[in-house]
Amino acid sequence: MQTTHLPGRGLVAAAISSIGICYHGAHALVTDRLYLDLGRVLRNPADDPTMRYRTGLDDDVYAHVLKTPGALTLINRTAVQLRALADEVSMGRLVRLTVACQGGRHRSVAAVETVGRLVWEAWGGAYGAGIEHHYADHPGRPRR
Repeated sequence: MQTTHLPGRGLVAAAISSIGICYHGAHALVTDRLYLDLGRVLRNPADDPTMRYRTGLDDDVYAHVLKTPGALTLINRTAVQLRALADEVSMGRLVRLTVACQGGRHRSVAAVETVGRLVWEAWGGAYGAGIEHHYADHPGRPRR
């Protein structure tokens, strides 16, 4: 699992995860979280052989995901929803978001990184955000 930690002056207020729904047990990671499935919404970078075995943490794959029509709108709306939920929970409680795509290496990784940074920036660094990529380090799946 790969992680990104965006530190804050206060508590970590958001736990944001990317998963690959093709893996057995991945949905068990969702539990009490907000959930977004990008599997049919954004084009899959894995369809391009030059990106297939890389991740949304790579600059060109990240850019490819964000250039997909509608991606930024969806990501921005998700960040707004996560912040709104955070405003409603008691201080010290985590808000959680899980973003899924087929393999958990491209679309969900890029989206989670962006949502995490948007939320953290909106908080002005007052609160931290923890980002986990559960399947980004799994080997890319061969295309059929």
